[in-house]
Amino acid sequence: MAAWLGTSDPGKKGGSEASLSKTTWRYGKIWFWLVAAFFALFAVRSFCWLLYIDGGELKIQSPNNLGDLSLHIAMIRNFANGVHVWPDSPIYAFSKLRYPAGIDLFNALLCLVHVDLIRGLVWTGLLGSLATFYAFFRWGGTFGVAGFLFNGGIAGFQFLKTLKFLDYQGGNKIAWKSIPLSMFVTQRGWLYAIPAALVLLWHWREKYFRETPIAPTRRDSSAPVVSSAEAAARAGAKADDSEAHLPVADDDAGPATAVNTRGNRKGPLPFWVEVSLYASMPLFHVHTFIALTIVLLVALLFERVAWPKIFSDAPIRRHAIALFSAALVPATFFVWLVTDQLHAKSMVKWHPGWVQDSADFGAPFFRMGGAANFGSATAFGSLLQKTWNGVIAPFFQFWLTNFGLWVLLSLALVGLCGWRAWKAGWRWGKKPPADIAFVSSAVVIFAIGYFVQTAPWDWDNLKLMVWGYFLILPFLWSDLIGRWAFPERAVTCVALFASGFITLLGGLAAGHPGFGLIDRARLDAIGTAVRPLPVEARFAAYPTYNHPLLLQGRKVVLGYPGHLWTEGFDYDNPNRQLTALMRGAPNWRQAAQALGVRYIFWGRDETANYQGSTRPWETTARRIESGDWGAIYDLAPESPSR
Repeated sequence: MAAWLGTSDPGKKGGSEASLSKTTWRYGKIWFWLVAAFFALFAVRSFCWLLYIDGGELKIQSPNNLGDLSLHIAMIRNFANGVHVWPDSPIYAFSKLRYPAGIDLFNALLCLVHVDLIRGLVWTGLLGSLATFYAFFRWGGTFGVAGFLFNGGIAGFQFLKTLKFLDYQGGNKIAWKSIPLSMFVTQRGWLYAIPAALVLLWHWREKYFRETPIAPTRRDSSAPVVSSAEAAARAGAKADDSEAHLPVADDDAGPATAVNTRGNRKGPLPFWVEVSLYASMPLFHVHTFIALTIVLLVALLFERVAWPKIFSDAPIRRHAIALFSAALVPATFFVWLVTDQLHAKSMVKWHPGWVQDSADFGAPFFRMGGAANFGSATAFGSLLQKTWNGVIAPFFQFWLTNFGLWVLLSLALVGLCGWRAWKAGWRWGKKPPADIAFVSSAVVIFAIGYFVQTAPWDWDNLKLMVWGYFLILPFLWSDLIGRWAFPERAVTCVALFASGFITLLGGLAAGHPGFGLIDRARLDAIGTAVRPLPVEARFAAYPTYNHPLLLQGRKVVLGYPGHLWTEGFDYDNPNRQLTALMRGAPNWRQAAQALGVRYIFWGRDETANYQGSTRPWETTARRIESGDWGAIYDLAPESPSR
């Protein structure tokens, strides 16, 4: 219930808003601080125990993070070891690093100035959490923060049966997982992407829609205030009277009533900061960059101005083109870097339904199929079958199960925004109100995520679709929920946030007493052994997520298969070659050369997974280091056998 009250326009208010009663102000602050306290609880629990020492073992708090954090540590250590930038992939022998690793590069720089790896991870996570809290509050107020923290559907209501706080959304059959637990903590690029992108969205809203503010919450029994669509229409009517008498936007003391189309407010951010945030986004999170670009492209379509005034009388279009132009070179360069110099295999394909048909996430809903079912051999029967299987059954058994009331409220918001805009007299070609502009962008983002697969793993489309969710949060409150009386608001917020609240607490408790990552003595011993070896050399080793070579930032032929798959690598043939090499096949040296192997690592993982290996390198290659952890063999031609 922590967000039912206290949210409206996060900007400063003037006029009637300044006369809010002390009681209302006090209650608003109470709910703000309750949500802030839960956010702090999440951040401290998740990041102070992100990676920690427990006796002789390195452990992590989140069970979702075993594989992801291991990969991030590998990239951080790889950068910090002094490899050439942009480096080869540490987990695939035939590619440059194919990952938006900007946040890992930042942590590597901290390591180079002697900030301990664990301490750097903790502080980066805490500062990223603080920035995210601030950005969500600026964008959507207390309701926006709660929407991020407690996203969910109906899965968490299993608590009423079990009376246990568990991560109910973490199950395989639930696709709408907890954003903080499954994405924010595990995929470290979000630490930059979410606050940076939300600040940009807030900046654009303040710059171009400050005169049509988000409708303030109704706090008493009086009639509700106008929506942003209605305010925009009224402002536009005033602005059309005479260009010589165009009112100028008010200062931050209160909302303006209109805006000069030739001279918009500067907005909260300087242009160079705006360009820097937008252009650098591909280095940290490609899907967020796509979402921001969609918002700008949608904004371009609203202003209908004839030539030659296509830019001079279209301030949003003029600004968007200027931003695109300034960001073109750096953004293209970063995309070129993180896609293996544009050689990454494209996974964009037509795939309607997101994961509603997935074996892992799809609901087992009843399907129509075959000529015997409702006459599907006929044109009408075929249409009925496709409508049922593709729309009706998934809606009730997948989308409502995953998203719950969010689905219905989002559809209601889209319809309400359109109806209010039409009723207020807004038409395409005029400057759009804030809700129309941003909700339209959210619809486009969701539609792309629904119909087009943008990653090797279809679930990863959520990295894009989640921005449609973030975009509508402030308008769900201002245009819909915030206009209702207290009982309706309270019940709605319970229905929206209870599942996510239960899941969040269950996920935070799941990490006790932690999950082992690797033995510290083994990791340190192998780190000492490989320290004198060339940082660009590649090792043959068993592909697993927590291999000590990877955790020391060294390159291996193949990393964890799950990571290879999600990055779009076709690793079947290299895996066969690696297996032949490690089992000591007659052509093992040719396989090593084909894979670019300089060193063979033989330790406990290799012994367990390559049983029966003849290990011919023990007699034909130089053993350069050995210990209780295993041995390393140098395959360089100049290395004498030992």
